[in-house]
Parts: sequence; C-alpha cells; structure tokens
Amino acid sequence: LKRMCDLPGEQLEPLTLKVALGEAMSHVLANADVPRGIARTEGLKENVFLTFVCTHARVPLMIVGPPGSSKTLSMGVVEANARGVESPRGFFRAQPLVEVWFYQCSRRSTSSDIESVFTRVIERQRSTLSRRCVVFMDEAGLPEERRESLKVLHYYLEGATPADRTPAVSFVAITNHVLDAAKSNRCACLLRGEPDLDDLN
Repeated sequence: LKRMCDLPGEQLEPLTLKVALGEAMSHVLANADVPRGIARTEGLKENVFLTFVCTHARVPLMIVGPPGSSKTLSMGVVEANARGVESPRGFFRAQPLVEVWFYQCSRRSTSSDIESVFTRVIERQRSTLSRRCVVFMDEAGLPEERRESLKVLHYYLEGATPADRTPAVSFVAITNHVLDAAKSNRCACLLRGEPDLDDLN
C-alpha cells in the first residue's frame, strides 16, 4: 500500500486505514485514463481500485450494485489501462498486462458453459507469466438457481486442489443482487448503493 501511494516513510500524524485506503484509491484512478465524459465518482474510484488489486492478487471479487453504478465500466477502465509495457501511463507499465475473458450470464447458462470458460482461461494463464488472465462474469445473478449453474464456481474460486491456496486465474463478477453465501463467502464483495449527492453533483 505504501509503495502504491508513494507515501513518505514518516508521517507527522498517525495515518488511519481509512485515509491510507482513500489515498491509494485516488492514486490508482488518478493514473488511469478514463473515457471523456465519464465522471470520476467515488463509486468508480472504489470499483476500479478493487478490480485492479483483486485481479493482480487473484482474489475473487464480486461487485454488487444497481444498474448505472459503474460496475462494467470499472473493468473496462482496468483493461484499457493495465496493458503492461504498452500501458498509456507509467504507473500501469510496471504492472502485468490484464487479459479479460468476458462471459455474459443468462437464465440458460449452464455449469458446462462456465467450466468451459475457466478451462480456456486457465490454459491461457499457464502459457504466459507476463499477464493476469481474468474471467469477467457479467450479470452473475441471472442464471436460475434451480439449475445450480454457478455451483461449479466453488471449485475455481478456491483453487484447483486443496494444496492451492490461490485460484489459478483471477475472477470478477458483477451482479445487481447479492448471490448466496456459498459464493459470496468465497469472494471479496463490494456492495454499491445509490450514488450520493457529491457523485450526482
């Protein structure tokens, strides 16, 4: 965190976790190119920061929030900026390239569909060490629960074997509502509410 924010070694006043995280989030977004006309809201800042950090740390992430809360946009910002040595900004050039594999969920999604995506992404990740491959699952709340389509995620979010403490690939899911505990407890969850007055202004 100190390296990311380039904070001095000594502080005149105690640095709280809230302040440190706030500065780290601001630092990441300040070094990112954002499409013209897009407001750099608090929600976008938090989404981009967690998407960026969790992707590189291979910590599964679930962003939950209403439509229009910058969930999909945050992945697009990270993908456009985290391009390794070809990144538009120096901050991101020092980080591995992020390669996004998109999967659009639907009510008819099956566990075989999801397993197929993960299989391809894992094979791609094993063929390269210079990038972070991430499965981006859009509308993760759409598959019908009776089909148990998402149950296969349990295996991939925890690691392929009990000896694997880290998943083989990164994972980001966005949804309009919280998924069941079996899935939510295997992810870092970012809950987005309605934008406040500062964001609207």
